[in-house]
Amino acid sequence: MALLNVTNDLRTPVEVRLRSEEWELVYPKMSCDVKVADTAVTCVEIRLVESPEVKGSCQARSGSSLWASVDFDSFSRQAKGRDRAEARELAREGKRREEARKRTEAMIKEAAAKKRDKKAWSHVAAMGIFAGLPFALLLVCVSIPPESTVAAALLASATVPLCCCISISSFFGTSQNEDEQFKYGKYHTVLRVGLRLVGILALLSLAAMTVQHTLRGYWWTAVIAWPVAICGGVMFCVCCFVDVEMDDEQRKTLEREREEAHCEVSNRSIRFEGSVLCEPGRPCVASWPGKYEGAWESLVSQGRNGEVSAAVVFLPQGTEDYGQCDSIPEAEGLPGTCWCTPLYGEQKPWGCRWFTKWRENIETAVESGAELEVYYFQRHVGKGQVESFESAGKDNLQRERVNKKQKEFEESPPFEQALNAGLGNLSKDPRGDGSSQYSREVRRLFLASLPEAEREFITSAEGLGNSQKAEVAWLEKKGYEYWGVDVSTWLPGEGVEICVPASAEWQAQVCDVSPISVSVAKE
Repeated sequence: MALLNVTNDLRTPVEVRLRSEEWELVYPKMSCDVKVADTAVTCVEIRLVESPEVKGSCQARSGSSLWASVDFDSFSRQAKGRDRAEARELAREGKRREEARKRTEAMIKEAAAKKRDKKAWSHVAAMGIFAGLPFALLLVCVSIPPESTVAAALLASATVPLCCCISISSFFGTSQNEDEQFKYGKYHTVLRVGLRLVGILALLSLAAMTVQHTLRGYWWTAVIAWPVAICGGVMFCVCCFVDVEMDDEQRKTLEREREEAHCEVSNRSIRFEGSVLCEPGRPCVASWPGKYEGAWESLVSQGRNGEVSAAVVFLPQGTEDYGQCDSIPEAEGLPGTCWCTPLYGEQKPWGCRWFTKWRENIETAVESGAELEVYYFQRHVGKGQVESFESAGKDNLQRERVNKKQKEFEESPPFEQALNAGLGNLSKDPRGDGSSQYSREVRRLFLASLPEAEREFITSAEGLGNSQKAEVAWLEKKGYEYWGVDVSTWLPGEGVEICVPASAEWQAQVCDVSPISVSVAKE
């Protein structure tokens, strides 16, 4: 017996086998050896793990080295096309997330700055009075010509406390450091320039006063007025080189203001309570899978602009209604002190206030004659629903119990073996639905480790998010008609990509097709 080597140089896991053997998993950048007869030509089969229908084969002799992206003809071309499409989606999603992060960060920074500026205004006003009033009085002293020795002495003496105030304000308001920026916010630059200008004008005014007194024979008043002015000038020069950092209390204050700003931004930009357009026959988004963040942002944006009618509600952590619950009306005849019980089987940290607002939106949409739309995961229209609204909470608890086992699985020897086999070579960058090649493969391995009954229960739940299951069950409980729609209608299409072989084989191989949406009427 001899060996035949197959290397996976794709970005996705593949499975390899001879016709009579079991499939062997090969992760990216890894290879496997297949035993074949010394002189025999054998057929090696290959397929994608995520899409087993994408498969191919090739004839090879012992001792050969095969590459997944090259030696399996149509499979290689189609697999590379999928890799290219995946790379484009990851790049697009990465760019969207980075832009969203920058927008959010800019809004938080702006909101926090407004809070700081509002508090800083009192300091700025106090500093302005502390420097401006003495400067005005100094100008008055300068403008009064001395008529006697006593008057000259009094005028010179009056400038001493005034110059002290101006010097102190220059020292505490003209330095450019963290402490001053914290105290005066956006007014720091204007205040610094203003105080420096006041200091210079004060020196010029004092010089003019000295000239005036000297011309009248009272030159000795300079001995009274100038020592403080000179000290102020020295202080002014020193403050230009002093760098005072914020203390711990100031840093805590900034952090607290940032957290408050984050909550305000969440309430203003992330929070969404729906926007139902009361027009007969107009489609209205009644349920949405939240894991498609990019499409959700587009939906919210269009909803706020009045372009899309949407009954969906999102009250994220940090918003006012997060964690709030509402009691169930007695007329509904449902168990539990609040809606959390029928929705999730138990009370949840995020509460159930969102469901109250959602029901109100749905009633508004139905009364206006809207066509309700329920959006499902890609290629899962009509799947993932629970038996009834009354069973939604129980089903949710069961799913949570099973899903908690994944953490235990990720600490098990089989998972360690998968890591050693190259599981970590898969990309962890998220695509549009929030999943990555790594997370999807981990999920696949976890599901494969479950007993058949649990695996079937979890896989049959795919198609709707947890809250969506209760939403759809409520629509059916109320007898409302709705349309099931593939969320792909909101996702960017990839178009069509073809690969033309370098040989005389001119038949194009279609590698990627844009998602096709499906709408299903629910009776």
